[in-house]
Amino acid sequence: MRFEFLVAWSHLRSRRQDAGVSLIAILSVLGITLGVQMLIIVLAVMQGFEGDLRDKILGFNAHVVVLSYEGAIGDPSAAIEAVKATPGITAASPFVYSEVMMRSQFATSGAVMKGIDPVLTPTVTDIVPSIKTGSLGSPSSLAIAEKQHILDTLHDPPPAVAQDVTDTEHFPGILLGSELADQLKVYPGDKVYVINPVGGGVGAFGMPIAKTTTFRVAGLFYTGFYEYDTKWSYVTIPDAQAFAEIGNGVTAIEARLSDERVYDAPDVAAEVESRLGYPYYSKNWLTVNASLFSALKLEKYVMGLILAQIITVAGVGIVTNLIVMVITRAREIAILKAIGASDRMIRAVFVLEGSIVGVVGTVLGTTLGLLGCAFLDQYRFPLDTNVYYLDSLPVVVEPLNVVTVVVGSLLISFLATIYPAWRASRIDPVEGLRYE
Repeated sequence: MRFEFLVAWSHLRSRRQDAGVSLIAILSVLGITLGVQMLIIVLAVMQGFEGDLRDKILGFNAHVVVLSYEGAIGDPSAAIEAVKATPGITAASPFVYSEVMMRSQFATSGAVMKGIDPVLTPTVTDIVPSIKTGSLGSPSSLAIAEKQHILDTLHDPPPAVAQDVTDTEHFPGILLGSELADQLKVYPGDKVYVINPVGGGVGAFGMPIAKTTTFRVAGLFYTGFYEYDTKWSYVTIPDAQAFAEIGNGVTAIEARLSDERVYDAPDVAAEVESRLGYPYYSKNWLTVNASLFSALKLEKYVMGLILAQIITVAGVGIVTNLIVMVITRAREIAILKAIGASDRMIRAVFVLEGSIVGVVGTVLGTTLGLLGCAFLDQYRFPLDTNVYYLDSLPVVVEPLNVVTVVVGSLLISFLATIYPAWRASRIDPVEGLRYE
């Protein structure tokens, strides 16, 4: 193989009479480099989007939710114990869910109000770390106890530092998403009016009457997930029950799975259903978000195929380069065959030429791609949260994606050499030297 490599390397070295051939080879290397680099960066970004979205869904939504066909769950304690006894479930908590209108003295917005247990809910979702502002200001980013205190006093929040000293009325507290608070133009200590459009019964003419309840903003939370920060709010379960007029009932029970069982959510949910029986049924995060993750996966595959065309075009450049090489070096090939070089050796020469171009381009592209990912991860390119659900560009380098890109690039480069190598091996020494 040493002979074949030396011949292939001599062909690739730039010489004045072969300037055109060398230029094609350089362009082929650049094409593969750009293709591999872009593929690695784009796949890393898309992997980051998918991973960040999954983490947010897992952090701020229950892994398994148990509901009842009869509507509200009247006595959730027995159901909670059965749910917690299911293998794979580490915590469970009841909640009350309501879609409401919220009004302040400045603006109005649609919202979701969730009644939570200040003690149990933090064991199921990541609500505590997301709290960024309370009645006494912004707690330390590391002071989980301060944030938990904001949650513990949610039913009767203390007066806020910016609250009007003449405003001494006591109202139940509410946690608002930061973007929702911006829309309503309210801060901790301000009052918001939560409206149930049909909660006040029926009027004289048979029309539903709205029910309005006053809450005081106890704090703000920020998840970085625009959909949550613009729509969600939290109150205590008793306050939500009073607002929804459902007595001691709850809407559903949410449960968290152990890390090793997160992707077994459908099986765990089925086990919960079998334990509880009718009228209970369950939902899990995988089936609820199946269409979203399928769309992300399809988008990643399609984007990968589109960008892979850059490498394919570079592969065409390798074919062109080798065919031109075969034509311009027909005399040299004929001489090699005349002095004893076999067809296999000639094929190996041109396969090595194309492979060297592919390896160089792939190595350069992989290096630049990984450096680009490191740069984006380090400097966190900002995103418009009005368009994206994230505030910065996420980058996650998945080793399998990198290996797939590298192997695919090398395979395309190798396949591009087959036809030119075969044509070179078919040159007849007599025909090649006849007019020399």
